Amino acid sequence: MAQTKTPSAKKPTVNPDAGSNRMFMFAIIGILVLGLAGIAFVATQRDAVDFDGEQTGEVELDGNIILPMSESGVSADPSTDAAIGQPLPTLTGTGFNDEQIVIEDDGRAKVIYFLAHWCPHCQAEVPRLVELIDSGAKPENLDIYGVSTSVDASRGGAYPPAAWFDREGFDVPVIRDSTSNDAFNFFGGGGFPYALYVDADNNIVARSSGELEPSTIQAIWESTAGGSATDSE
Repeated sequence: MAQTKTPSAKKPTVNPDAGSNRMFMFAIIGILVLGLAGIAFVATQRDAVDFDGEQTGEVELDGNIILPMSESGVSADPSTDAAIGQPLPTLTGTGFNDEQIVIEDDGRAKVIYFLAHWCPHCQAEVPRLVELIDSGAKPENLDIYGVSTSVDASRGGAYPPAAWFDREGFDVPVIRDSTSNDAFNFFGGGGFPYALYVDADNNIVARSSGELEPSTIQAIWESTAGGSATDSE
């Protein structure tokens, strides 16, 4: 009996270059995806913090001018400093994102720090302020403000101040002073850093000129607030 020969199934033809082509395409797609992700990340970072904006701004001042301090250090004696006991003038200005900031009689004790980006003493003190705030050493009933003043790009230092404050984590309302330093001069600015300490009745109870140690800063905060620092926990 004759046997019928069944034809064997034909083996598929394999293109040796197909796998390589697919791998190449996957690699290209991966590179493109990573590239786009990197561009998106950079764009997001630039949108989040724009340090190319104006570093100074217009300010409004309402009240009596404060005489400059005669020497550096801490002043709290009304017999030697006419500013002690004087009501704090109202300061209205804008922050680095153009948001309005008002420092006024609001029933809260407060400290206003006037800081210059090129001042080495300011560069040393800002991290101390940040550390004290983050550790819970600031009394709960005390508000802290900053005024970026005496801006001068030619003096370098930590210019631009917007980037400096962001880098240090100085997360308090900061007003941009005018190009002619109107706020600093009106509030009796002397050496840097310059600070005004104001009680809840809006009266100046102390002021300081120059760099201070953390223990001194905390003591003045507590005295200004009229109590001890609140435990952060």
